[in-house]
Amino acid sequence: MYVIIESYYMGTKMKVKFLFCVLSILPILPLLLQAEKKPELPSIYKKWMKEEVVYIITPKEKEVFYKLENNKQRDMFIEEFWRQRDPTPGTSRNEYKEEHYRRIEYANKNFGRGTPFQGWKTDRGKIYIKLGESLQIVRFEEIETYPVEIWYYQGNPKFGQTPIFRLLFFKKYGGGEYEIYSPLSDGPKKLVPIGIMYRPQSEVDPEWQDKVAFNILKERVSLELAESSLSNFPGREGWEFRLPSDALIHEVDIYPHKKVEDDYAYEFLEHTAIVEVSYSVHYMLNYSKVNVLQDKSGIFFVNYAIEPENLSVDFYQDKYLTNLKISTRVTESEGKTIFQQERNIPIELKKNQIKNIGKRPFHLCDSFPLIPGNYTFNLLLENTVTKEFTSFEKNISVPDPKFSQISSLILARKVNRESPYNQVNKAFQIGNLQIYPSPRDNFSQKDRLFIFFQVYGLSQELRESGILDFTFYRGEQKFQTTRKKFNDYENDRDFLQEISLEKFPPGRYKIHVSILNREGEEILSEREEFSVSSEPTPEAWIVTQTNPPADDPLYFYLLGNQFLNRGEIRRAHNELEKAYYRKPDSLDFSLSYTRALLIQKEYQKVKEILLPFSEAKKENFALFYYLGKAFQKEGDLEEAITYYQKALSHKGNVIEILNSIGECYFLSGNNRQALQAWQKSLEINPNQENIRKIIKGIKKEK
Repeated sequence: MYVIIESYYMGTKMKVKFLFCVLSILPILPLLLQAEKKPELPSIYKKWMKEEVVYIITPKEKEVFYKLENNKQRDMFIEEFWRQRDPTPGTSRNEYKEEHYRRIEYANKNFGRGTPFQGWKTDRGKIYIKLGESLQIVRFEEIETYPVEIWYYQGNPKFGQTPIFRLLFFKKYGGGEYEIYSPLSDGPKKLVPIGIMYRPQSEVDPEWQDKVAFNILKERVSLELAESSLSNFPGREGWEFRLPSDALIHEVDIYPHKKVEDDYAYEFLEHTAIVEVSYSVHYMLNYSKVNVLQDKSGIFFVNYAIEPENLSVDFYQDKYLTNLKISTRVTESEGKTIFQQERNIPIELKKNQIKNIGKRPFHLCDSFPLIPGNYTFNLLLENTVTKEFTSFEKNISVPDPKFSQISSLILARKVNRESPYNQVNKAFQIGNLQIYPSPRDNFSQKDRLFIFFQVYGLSQELRESGILDFTFYRGEQKFQTTRKKFNDYENDRDFLQEISLEKFPPGRYKIHVSILNREGEEILSEREEFSVSSEPTPEAWIVTQTNPPADDPLYFYLLGNQFLNRGEIRRAHNELEKAYYRKPDSLDFSLSYTRALLIQKEYQKVKEILLPFSEAKKENFALFYYLGKAFQKEGDLEEAITYYQKALSHKGNVIEILNSIGECYFLSGNNRQALQAWQKSLEINPNQENIRKIIKGIKKEK
């Protein structure tokens, strides 16, 4: 059973906030991870980095920590650092952190004696902190060998380790601290005093030394030590294991890094400013799916589904509550923002709903229209109640339907056919077909796999004789193939294929969909990976946003603003004009349309559209600014100054408006007022050489 909660598209009031307020957070994203000089850290953070977590912090985490700008950010990062390693995040204790500091204390007490170093700095201390207690320690202090310890460990195959391995520590030349031993770079000769195996050629032949020392260890000390001197792998001894043994030492060195997914660190840095304001410091992993699909209206929509690793809620007055804040941003390759949007999604559940949901995965789905082009899509999801956040970034492409193309594949375990009279627009809905994608692309043998995609710009010949080839691969081996003719489907744009997974053994698969011509040649293709398990996969709890139908003027408005942001003024004008004439009483639509008109120098039309809003006592910064600009360009300088001053009353001193007021006064012959306006502008931004030159010229004339 799917639980679907629907909420309506943001109203125009929220869109105004998007257009004029959200721009203030643009400097926040993205914070680029450029290499730069490490700042000098306060002593408490220097100690944390260089002593306390030096063996377990990953290079990515270290890089991010050095880029943090203040102690508040550093404290928040440290909290998140330990949370990412907490094996029981739902409890008040962090067992990993407790164990780590216990190991440091143990190392300092037991491995620093007789050396000038603290125990954590020694090789044995380093390994103990990284790996913990060994299964067994075997010690050798014979006359034929320097002091040696063999530490046996049980490896974790999950992280690519051998089931059992050992590490040797020895006192070089018989004194000082125990150092870690390398079978390759040290060799048996470093374990045996040279006087015991001395012969003239021993001084110039290291290979001979190793062989003599190995025999001494084997015959006079211990077969176990001799074998250990060549290999860190019990049961796999011999000279050929020296190189793999060195590789194992390196793997041990980075073993703690494998216990954490450190992508959270970059996410933390990218969203530092937002996170710092909201105190949302708990990063969650997520699975996501993004597909671009064309609606029957011809508009392309970006459809996305995101599955955070968990969804936390608060309990209040018999209800479970949370609020999700979604921030989306679409940029072109050079970083120009084409579309940006914020949405708040309140969720309220009762006890019986919580029980019904249980531990099912939570999916949030939404969509928005987008003009053709190649983009980077960023999404930030914040749980504002529990201060958790997650994000993803994907490259997306919105096609030009005039050219032959195939969309990316959507893999789903459920598809519904809804009423054709449904007057709403939802994510992953095409006509009356509602698709429920799997962000993880994981399925069960009991599932039926639905494959959906679209094809654009096909020739008439392909429509009549084209063939669709569905080939499944298990690993690199071809597993199953199905072929269908184009005319087997309802239309030549939308394609839905259903496959039973009953005979698919558990494993990882690839589906390759090809469009073949009459001769069997591949014209277009797309592929996707998925997994099949023997166990049933839990069905999702879905929260999907319900948007207006595709013919709503809101979409003309959104697409028009995207063309404006890209600088395609004529196309922007066409879309925004349609939005305005469909809803002329909308201030949002009118402002965007007149923004395009101003660029096209249609000043009289700007006044015709906006003056009724001004006369109706609408109070809006952009309204007054655009009217001021239109009156100024038409030469009515006094009226222009009136509207510019109204704009300033809404936003305070804005440089561009102060400069425009100065220009109006100057053209009117009122140099005194012009100087006042320009001098205020210079107080805000002194680096305006053109304004300084104008002021200098006016003062010279005096």
